[in-house]
Amino acid sequence: MECDCGGVLEEGKSSYRSRGECFSLIIDDLPAYRCMRCGKVLYPEDTVDKIQRLVNRVNRDVKEITSGIPSANLYDYK
Repeated sequence: MECDCGGVLEEGKSSYRSRGECFSLIIDDLPAYRCMRCGKVLYPEDTVDKIQRLVNRVNRDVKEITSGIPSANLYDYK
């Protein structure tokens, strides 16, 4: 992995925060890389995929709870 600025990446841990219409999500201690030059935090590709699936799932579940309409998507049952 490389940073866009060309800086050196240092391996470590970071937190991820996401806000939706009716929820806030904070995930601590994720594997991450921080650029020594610009400070940008980058996550491994597999971690990004898992975070995105989790955010999508939380968003669907929150919509289900607030609307009262159950989700009938098959991908909810993987």
